Amino acid sequence: MNKKINILISLIVIILILSSCTPLNTPSVSSPSQISTVTPSDSATEQPPSQNPTPSAEPSVETPEPPTKTTLKLSAIGDVMSHYTQILDAYNAETGEYDYSNSLSRVKNYTKTTDLLIANLETSMSEGEYTGYPVFNTPPALAKNLKDIGVDIVSLSNNHCLDKGFNGLVSTIENVENAGLEHLGTYATQQQRDENNGVLVKEVNGISMAFVNYSYGTNVIRIPAGKEFSVNLLYEDYLGPYSVLNKTQIEKDMEYARSLDTDLIIALLHWGSEYVTSENASQREAAQLFFENGADIIIGNHSHVLQPMGFETIQTTDNQEKEVFVCYSLGNFMSNITRTHYTLTSAILNLYIEKDLTTNVTTVTGYDYVPLYMLTPEWGGSRFYVLPVHDAINEYEFGSSSIINEKIYNDLIESLKISHTILGKEYDYYHIGRQ
Repeated sequence: MNKKINILISLIVIILILSSCTPLNTPSVSSPSQISTVTPSDSATEQPPSQNPTPSAEPSVETPEPPTKTTLKLSAIGDVMSHYTQILDAYNAETGEYDYSNSLSRVKNYTKTTDLLIANLETSMSEGEYTGYPVFNTPPALAKNLKDIGVDIVSLSNNHCLDKGFNGLVSTIENVENAGLEHLGTYATQQQRDENNGVLVKEVNGISMAFVNYSYGTNVIRIPAGKEFSVNLLYEDYLGPYSVLNKTQIEKDMEYARSLDTDLIIALLHWGSEYVTSENASQREAAQLFFENGADIIIGNHSHVLQPMGFETIQTTDNQEKEVFVCYSLGNFMSNITRTHYTLTSAILNLYIEKDLTTNVTTVTGYDYVPLYMLTPEWGGSRFYVLPVHDAINEYEFGSSSIINEKIYNDLIESLKISHTILGKEYDYYHIGRQ
Protein backbone atom coordinates (compact mmCIF):
# COMPACT_ATOMS: atom_id res chain seq x y z
CA MET A 1 0.00 0.00 0.00
CA ASN A 2 2.75 2.31 0.88
CA LYS A 3 4.50 1.36 -2.31
CA LYS A 4 1.43 2.42 -4.37
CA ILE A 5 1.21 5.68 -2.56
CA ASN A 6 4.89 6.40 -3.28
CA ILE A 7 4.42 5.58 -6.96
CA LEU A 8 1.42 7.93 -7.13
CA ILE A 9 3.34 10.75 -5.52
CA SER A 10 6.24 10.21 -7.93
CA LEU A 11 3.90 10.42 -10.94
CA ILE A 12 2.40 13.68 -9.66
CA VAL A 13 5.89 15.20 -9.24
CA ILE A 14 6.91 14.15 -12.77
CA ILE A 15 3.73 15.71 -14.24
CA LEU A 16 4.41 18.97 -12.43
CA ILE A 17 8.03 19.07 -13.65
CA LEU A 18 7.01 18.45 -17.26
CA SER A 19 4.33 21.11 -17.18
CA SER A 20 6.86 23.72 -15.97
CA CYS A 21 9.12 23.04 -19.01
CA THR A 22 6.41 23.90 -21.59
CA PRO A 23 7.28 27.27 -23.39
CA LEU A 24 5.02 30.31 -22.81
CA ASN A 25 2.42 31.00 -25.46
CA THR A 26 3.96 34.35 -26.62
CA PRO A 27 3.42 35.84 -30.06
CA SER A 28 6.27 35.44 -32.53
CA VAL A 29 8.17 38.56 -33.70
CA SER A 30 7.78 39.26 -37.40
CA SER A 31 10.59 40.44 -39.67
CA PRO A 32 10.82 44.16 -40.22
CA SER A 33 9.06 43.87 -43.58
CA GLN A 34 6.13 42.20 -41.89
CA ILE A 35 5.62 44.88 -39.21
CA SER A 36 2.53 46.95 -39.96
CA THR A 37 2.66 50.70 -39.37
CA VAL A 38 -0.23 52.30 -37.62
CA THR A 39 -1.38 55.35 -39.54
CA PRO A 40 -3.95 57.91 -38.44
CA SER A 41 -6.55 56.04 -40.50
CA ASP A 42 -5.77 52.90 -38.55
CA SER A 43 -6.41 54.51 -35.22
CA ALA A 44 -9.57 54.16 -33.27
CA THR A 45 -12.46 56.27 -34.36
CA GLU A 46 -12.89 57.69 -30.93
CA GLN A 47 -10.17 60.32 -30.33
CA PRO A 48 -9.18 61.63 -26.92
CA PRO A 49 -10.60 65.07 -26.17
CA SER A 50 -8.51 67.87 -27.72
CA GLN A 51 -6.30 69.95 -25.42
CA ASN A 52 -7.15 73.66 -26.02
CA PRO A 53 -6.01 75.54 -22.92
CA THR A 54 -7.03 79.19 -22.65
CA PRO A 55 -4.07 81.33 -23.84
CA SER A 56 -2.45 83.37 -21.11
CA ALA A 57 -2.84 87.14 -21.35
CA GLU A 58 0.02 89.04 -23.08
CA PRO A 59 2.14 91.10 -20.66
CA SER A 60 1.04 94.73 -20.86
CA VAL A 61 3.46 97.09 -22.62
CA GLU A 62 3.54 100.56 -21.17
CA THR A 63 3.44 103.32 -23.80
CA PRO A 64 6.29 105.73 -23.09
CA GLU A 65 5.27 109.24 -22.25
CA PRO A 66 5.92 111.65 -25.14
CA PRO A 67 8.86 114.00 -24.53
CA THR A 68 7.91 117.29 -22.93
CA LYS A 69 10.92 119.25 -24.12
CA THR A 70 13.74 119.33 -26.66
CA THR A 71 17.15 120.94 -26.30
CA LEU A 72 19.82 122.46 -28.50
CA LYS A 73 23.44 123.46 -27.99
CA LEU A 74 24.17 126.37 -30.33
CA SER A 75 27.81 127.45 -30.61
CA ALA A 76 29.73 130.21 -32.35
CA ILE A 77 33.36 131.07 -33.03
CA GLY A 78 34.91 134.41 -33.93
CA ASP A 79 36.69 135.86 -36.96
CA VAL A 80 38.27 133.28 -39.27
CA MET A 81 41.12 134.93 -41.17
CA SER A 82 44.22 133.75 -43.01
CA HIS A 83 47.17 136.11 -43.13
CA TYR A 84 49.98 135.43 -45.58
CA THR A 85 52.13 133.62 -43.00
CA GLN A 86 49.19 131.30 -42.34
CA ILE A 87 48.85 130.61 -46.06
CA LEU A 88 52.53 129.61 -46.14
CA ASP A 89 52.04 127.42 -43.07
CA ALA A 90 49.12 125.63 -44.74
CA TYR A 91 51.02 124.92 -47.97
CA ASN A 92 52.35 121.41 -48.58
CA ALA A 93 55.29 121.63 -50.98
CA GLU A 94 55.17 117.89 -51.72
CA THR A 95 51.55 117.87 -52.87
CA GLY A 96 51.18 121.49 -53.95
CA GLU A 97 47.98 121.64 -51.88
CA TYR A 98 46.81 123.78 -48.96
CA ASP A 99 45.56 122.33 -45.71
CA TYR A 100 44.71 124.19 -42.48
CA SER A 101 43.82 121.07 -40.52
CA ASN A 102 47.00 121.24 -38.45
CA SER A 103 46.04 124.70 -37.16
CA LEU A 104 42.59 123.44 -36.22
CA SER A 105 43.51 119.99 -34.93
CA ARG A 106 43.47 120.85 -31.22
CA VAL A 107 40.11 122.58 -31.08
CA LYS A 108 37.87 120.08 -32.85
CA ASN A 109 36.98 118.21 -29.64
CA TYR A 110 34.99 121.33 -28.74
CA THR A 111 33.70 122.30 -32.18
CA LYS A 112 32.44 118.83 -33.11
CA THR A 113 30.47 118.29 -29.89
CA THR A 114 27.75 120.87 -30.47
CA ASP A 115 24.46 120.71 -32.36
CA LEU A 116 25.04 123.75 -34.57
CA LEU A 117 28.24 125.79 -35.08
CA ILE A 118 28.52 129.25 -36.65
CA ALA A 119 31.69 131.04 -37.82
CA ASN A 120 32.45 134.45 -39.30
CA LEU A 121 34.46 133.83 -42.49
CA GLU A 122 36.33 137.09 -42.95
CA THR A 123 38.11 136.59 -46.26
CA SER A 124 37.57 136.12 -49.98
CA MET A 125 38.17 132.78 -51.69
CA SER A 126 38.81 133.66 -55.30
CA GLU A 127 41.01 132.86 -58.27
CA GLY A 128 44.50 134.26 -58.55
CA GLU A 129 47.25 134.82 -56.04
CA TYR A 130 46.53 134.03 -52.42
CA THR A 131 47.14 137.03 -50.20
CA GLY A 132 46.75 138.22 -46.63
CA TYR A 133 46.15 141.64 -45.13
CA PRO A 134 44.93 144.11 -46.32
CA VAL A 135 43.29 142.31 -49.27
CA PHE A 136 42.50 138.79 -48.15
CA ASN A 137 42.30 135.96 -50.67
CA THR A 138 42.46 132.55 -49.05
CA PRO A 139 42.78 129.02 -50.48
CA PRO A 140 39.34 127.34 -50.63
CA ALA A 141 40.80 124.46 -48.61
CA LEU A 142 40.08 126.54 -45.51
CA ALA A 143 36.32 126.19 -46.10
CA LYS A 144 36.63 122.41 -46.23
CA ASN A 145 38.81 122.39 -43.10
CA LEU A 146 36.16 124.42 -41.26
CA LYS A 147 33.51 121.94 -42.32
CA ASP A 148 35.71 119.10 -41.09
CA ILE A 149 35.86 120.54 -37.55
CA GLY A 150 32.09 120.89 -37.38
CA VAL A 151 31.26 124.36 -38.72
CA ASP A 152 27.74 124.39 -40.20
CA ILE A 153 27.08 128.04 -41.10
CA VAL A 154 29.39 130.89 -42.10
CA SER A 155 28.40 134.55 -42.06
CA LEU A 156 29.86 136.31 -45.11
CA SER A 157 28.73 139.91 -44.71
CA ASN A 158 31.80 141.63 -43.28
CA ASN A 159 34.24 144.37 -44.23
CA HIS A 160 36.43 141.98 -46.28
CA CYS A 161 33.66 140.44 -48.41
CA LEU A 162 34.56 142.65 -51.42
CA ASP A 163 38.35 142.39 -51.09
CA LYS A 164 38.42 140.69 -54.52
CA GLY A 165 35.49 142.62 -55.94
CA PHE A 166 32.05 141.33 -56.83
CA ASN A 167 33.49 138.39 -58.77
CA GLY A 168 35.48 137.44 -55.69
CA LEU A 169 32.30 137.60 -53.61
CA VAL A 170 30.61 135.19 -56.04
CA SER A 171 33.61 132.84 -56.02
CA THR A 172 33.61 132.84 -52.22
CA ILE A 173 29.97 131.76 -52.17
CA GLU A 174 30.70 128.98 -54.66
CA ASN A 175 33.69 127.69 -52.69
CA VAL A 176 31.77 127.77 -49.42
CA GLU A 177 28.92 125.82 -50.99
CA ASN A 178 31.35 123.30 -52.51
CA ALA A 179 32.67 122.66 -49.00
CA GLY A 180 29.16 121.85 -47.78
CA LEU A 181 28.77 124.97 -45.65
CA GLU A 182 25.58 127.01 -45.41
CA HIS A 183 26.00 130.77 -45.63
CA LEU A 184 24.25 134.10 -45.45
CA GLY A 185 24.93 137.81 -45.72
CA THR A 186 26.20 138.02 -49.32
CA TYR A 187 24.47 136.99 -52.55
CA ALA A 188 25.53 136.23 -56.13
CA THR A 189 22.23 137.29 -57.72
CA GLN A 190 19.15 139.31 -56.93
CA GLN A 191 17.14 136.10 -57.19
CA GLN A 192 19.33 134.47 -54.54
CA ARG A 193 18.72 137.43 -52.22
CA ASP A 194 14.98 137.47 -52.92
CA GLU A 195 14.49 133.74 -52.33
CA ASN A 196 14.59 134.20 -48.58
CA ASN A 197 14.76 137.99 -48.08
CA GLY A 198 18.24 137.59 -46.67
CA VAL A 199 17.07 135.10 -44.02
CA LEU A 200 18.55 131.63 -43.50
CA VAL A 201 16.28 129.14 -41.73
CA LYS A 202 17.60 126.10 -39.87
CA GLU A 203 15.84 123.50 -37.75
CA VAL A 204 17.86 121.33 -35.38
CA ASN A 205 16.43 118.95 -32.75
CA GLY A 206 12.97 120.31 -33.46
CA ILE A 207 13.99 123.92 -32.74
CA SER A 208 13.72 126.32 -35.68
CA MET A 209 15.91 129.39 -36.12
CA ALA A 210 15.93 132.31 -38.55
CA PHE A 211 19.38 133.87 -39.10
CA VAL A 212 20.22 137.31 -40.50
CA ASN A 213 23.68 138.82 -41.12
CA TYR A 214 24.83 142.41 -41.71
CA SER A 215 28.11 144.32 -41.89
CA TYR A 216 28.80 147.92 -40.95
CA GLY A 217 30.78 148.42 -44.19
CA THR A 218 33.07 147.06 -46.90
CA ASN A 219 36.43 148.75 -46.18
CA VAL A 220 35.45 151.72 -48.35
CA ILE A 221 34.99 149.48 -51.39
CA ARG A 222 31.90 150.64 -53.24
CA ILE A 223 29.36 147.98 -54.15
CA PRO A 224 29.07 147.96 -57.99
CA ALA A 225 26.03 149.70 -59.45
CA GLY A 226 23.24 147.22 -59.97
CA LYS A 227 24.72 144.84 -57.39
CA GLU A 228 23.28 146.49 -54.30
CA PHE A 229 21.61 143.19 -53.41
CA SER A 230 24.98 141.49 -52.93
CA VAL A 231 25.81 142.62 -49.37
CA ASN A 232 23.55 143.02 -46.34
CA LEU A 233 24.50 146.40 -44.87
CA LEU A 234 24.03 147.65 -41.32
CA TYR A 235 24.38 151.31 -42.34
CA GLU A 236 23.16 153.37 -45.25
CA ASP A 237 26.47 155.26 -45.19
CA TYR A 238 28.48 152.04 -45.42
CA LEU A 239 31.52 153.87 -46.84
CA GLY A 240 31.61 155.99 -43.68
CA PRO A 241 31.04 157.43 -41.17
CA TYR A 242 28.56 154.63 -40.29
CA SER A 243 26.04 156.82 -38.53
CA VAL A 244 22.73 156.12 -40.33
CA LEU A 245 21.31 152.68 -39.61
CA ASN A 246 19.84 150.92 -42.64
CA LYS A 247 16.48 150.77 -40.89
CA THR A 248 14.20 150.37 -43.90
CA GLN A 249 15.95 147.26 -45.19
CA ILE A 250 16.61 145.78 -41.75
CA GLU A 251 13.00 146.23 -40.64
CA LYS A 252 11.77 144.67 -43.88
CA ASP A 253 14.05 141.67 -43.45
CA MET A 254 13.12 141.26 -39.80
CA GLU A 255 9.41 141.45 -40.63
CA TYR A 256 9.93 138.57 -43.04
CA ALA A 257 11.89 136.65 -40.40
CA ARG A 258 9.03 137.09 -37.92
CA SER A 259 6.53 135.88 -40.51
CA LEU A 260 8.35 132.55 -40.67
CA ASP A 261 7.24 131.91 -37.08
CA THR A 262 10.50 130.23 -36.09
CA ASP A 263 11.32 129.53 -32.47
CA LEU A 264 14.25 131.98 -32.47
CA ILE A 265 15.60 134.85 -34.55
CA ILE A 266 19.38 135.25 -34.46
CA ALA A 267 21.31 138.24 -35.82
CA LEU A 268 24.99 137.91 -36.79
CA LEU A 269 26.43 141.42 -36.83
CA HIS A 270 29.83 142.70 -38.00
CA TRP A 271 30.12 145.95 -36.08
CA GLY A 272 31.87 148.08 -33.47
CA SER A 273 35.38 149.44 -33.02
CA GLU A 274 38.53 147.40 -33.61
CA TYR A 275 40.81 146.50 -30.68
CA VAL A 276 38.36 147.86 -28.08
CA THR A 277 37.25 145.42 -25.38
CA SER A 278 33.82 146.94 -24.72
CA GLU A 279 30.87 147.73 -26.92
CA ASN A 280 30.24 151.29 -28.10
CA ALA A 281 27.09 153.39 -28.40
CA SER A 282 26.55 152.49 -32.07
CA GLN A 283 26.54 148.79 -31.22
CA ARG A 284 23.99 149.32 -28.47
CA GLU A 285 21.83 151.37 -30.85
CA ALA A 286 21.96 148.67 -33.53
CA ALA A 287 21.26 145.94 -30.97
CA GLN A 288 18.17 147.80 -29.81
CA LEU A 289 16.89 147.99 -33.40
CA PHE A 290 17.22 144.25 -33.90
CA PHE A 291 15.76 143.33 -30.53
CA GLU A 292 12.79 145.65 -31.04
CA ASN A 293 12.15 143.92 -34.36
CA GLY A 294 12.12 140.41 -32.96
CA ALA A 295 15.71 139.22 -32.53
CA ASP A 296 16.25 136.90 -29.59
CA ILE A 297 20.03 136.50 -29.89
CA ILE A 298 22.79 138.71 -31.32
CA ILE A 299 26.28 137.35 -31.97
CA GLY A 300 28.79 140.00 -32.98
CA ASN A 301 32.28 140.18 -34.43
CA HIS A 302 34.83 142.54 -36.01
CA SER A 303 36.66 144.05 -33.04
CA HIS A 304 39.41 141.35 -33.19
CA VAL A 305 39.27 141.18 -29.39
CA LEU A 306 36.74 139.83 -26.93
CA GLN A 307 33.83 142.03 -25.88
CA PRO A 308 31.18 141.34 -23.21
CA MET A 309 28.32 138.87 -23.52
CA GLY A 310 25.26 138.12 -21.45
CA PHE A 311 21.50 138.38 -20.95
CA GLU A 312 19.71 141.72 -21.16
CA THR A 313 16.11 142.74 -20.59
CA ILE A 314 14.68 144.99 -23.29
CA GLN A 315 11.39 146.74 -23.94
CA THR A 316 9.64 145.64 -27.13
CA THR A 317 7.67 147.96 -29.39
CA ASP A 318 4.43 146.73 -27.80
CA ASN A 319 5.77 147.65 -24.33
CA GLN A 320 6.53 144.08 -23.28
CA GLU A 321 9.65 143.12 -21.35
CA LYS A 322 11.75 140.48 -23.05
CA GLU A 323 14.96 138.70 -22.03
CA VAL A 324 17.48 138.53 -24.87
CA PHE A 325 21.11 137.48 -25.26
CA VAL A 326 23.91 139.50 -26.84
CA CYS A 327 27.57 138.71 -27.47
CA TYR A 328 29.29 141.84 -28.75
CA SER A 329 32.43 140.10 -30.06
CA LEU A 330 34.15 136.71 -29.89
CA GLY A 331 37.57 137.95 -31.03
CA ASN A 332 39.89 136.27 -33.55
CA PHE A 333 39.27 132.56 -33.76
CA MET A 334 42.03 132.18 -36.34
CA SER A 335 44.38 134.93 -37.52
CA ASN A 336 47.89 136.32 -37.27
CA ILE A 337 47.00 139.63 -35.67
CA THR A 338 49.72 139.48 -33.05
CA ARG A 339 49.60 142.96 -31.55
CA THR A 340 48.95 141.87 -27.96
CA HIS A 341 47.59 138.99 -25.92
CA TYR A 342 44.15 140.51 -26.51
CA THR A 343 44.21 139.87 -30.28
CA LEU A 344 45.39 136.30 -29.70
CA THR A 345 42.55 135.57 -27.27
CA SER A 346 39.09 134.40 -28.34
CA ALA A 347 36.32 132.06 -27.23
CA ILE A 348 33.78 129.52 -28.33
CA LEU A 349 30.33 130.64 -27.22
CA ASN A 350 27.92 127.87 -26.19
CA LEU A 351 24.23 128.69 -25.82
CA TYR A 352 21.92 126.14 -24.19
CA ILE A 353 18.41 126.31 -25.60
CA GLU A 354 15.26 124.50 -24.48
CA LYS A 355 11.83 124.25 -26.11
CA ASP A 356 8.77 123.27 -24.08
CA LEU A 357 6.81 120.97 -26.41
CA THR A 358 3.60 121.58 -24.49
CA THR A 359 3.60 125.37 -24.65
CA ASN A 360 5.97 125.73 -27.65
CA VAL A 361 7.92 128.33 -25.68
CA THR A 362 11.66 128.38 -26.47
CA THR A 363 14.18 129.77 -23.98
CA VAL A 364 17.91 130.30 -23.78
CA THR A 365 18.46 128.61 -20.43
CA GLY A 366 22.16 129.37 -20.04
CA TYR A 367 25.53 129.88 -21.67
CA ASP A 368 29.23 129.32 -21.22
CA TYR A 369 32.42 129.81 -23.20
CA VAL A 370 35.62 127.93 -24.00
CA PRO A 371 38.72 130.21 -23.78
CA LEU A 372 40.97 129.97 -26.86
CA TYR A 373 44.47 131.19 -27.68
CA MET A 374 45.98 131.61 -31.15
CA LEU A 375 49.53 130.29 -30.95
CA THR A 376 51.72 131.75 -33.70
CA PRO A 377 55.39 131.33 -34.67
CA GLU A 378 55.95 135.00 -33.86
CA TRP A 379 54.90 134.28 -30.27
CA GLY A 380 56.95 131.12 -29.86
CA GLY A 381 54.96 128.44 -31.63
CA SER A 382 56.51 125.97 -34.04
CA ARG A 383 53.43 126.43 -36.24
CA PHE A 384 49.96 128.01 -36.03
CA TYR A 385 47.56 126.38 -33.58
CA VAL A 386 44.16 127.33 -32.19
CA LEU A 387 44.54 126.17 -28.58
CA PRO A 388 41.83 125.52 -25.98
CA VAL A 389 43.54 127.34 -23.12
CA HIS A 390 42.73 124.97 -20.25
CA ASP A 391 43.85 121.92 -22.24
CA ALA A 392 47.15 123.58 -23.17
CA ILE A 393 47.82 124.71 -19.59
CA ASN A 394 47.11 121.21 -18.27
CA GLU A 395 49.39 119.64 -20.88
CA TYR A 396 52.29 121.81 -19.77
CA GLU A 397 51.65 121.32 -16.06
CA PHE A 398 51.49 117.54 -16.46
CA GLY A 399 54.59 117.53 -18.67
CA SER A 400 52.78 116.02 -21.65
CA SER A 401 53.00 118.85 -24.21
CA SER A 402 55.25 118.81 -27.24
CA ILE A 403 54.48 122.40 -28.25
CA ILE A 404 54.07 124.37 -24.99
CA ASN A 405 57.18 125.82 -23.38
CA GLU A 406 57.46 128.07 -20.33
CA LYS A 407 57.09 131.27 -22.36
CA ILE A 408 53.94 130.03 -24.10
CA TYR A 409 52.59 128.73 -20.79
CA ASN A 410 52.89 132.21 -19.28
CA ASP A 411 51.16 133.67 -22.35
CA LEU A 412 48.31 131.21 -21.86
CA ILE A 413 47.92 132.28 -18.24
CA GLU A 414 47.76 135.92 -19.36
CA SER A 415 45.22 135.08 -22.06
CA LEU A 416 43.02 133.29 -19.53
CA LYS A 417 43.05 136.35 -17.28
CA ILE A 418 41.85 138.44 -20.24
CA SER A 419 38.97 136.05 -20.94
CA HIS A 420 37.89 136.04 -17.30
CA THR A 421 38.09 139.83 -17.02
CA ILE A 422 35.96 140.48 -20.11
CA LEU A 423 33.58 137.51 -20.09
CA GLY A 424 33.51 136.50 -16.42
CA LYS A 425 35.27 133.54 -14.83
CA GLU A 426 31.93 132.19 -13.65
CA TYR A 427 30.89 131.49 -17.27
CA ASP A 428 34.09 129.66 -18.20
CA TYR A 429 32.99 126.11 -19.06
CA TYR A 430 35.95 124.71 -17.11
CA HIS A 431 34.79 126.31 -13.87
CA ILE A 432 31.15 125.42 -14.46
CA GLY A 433 32.26 121.79 -14.72
CA ARG A 434 31.37 121.01 -18.32
CA GLN A 435 34.77 119.55 -19.22
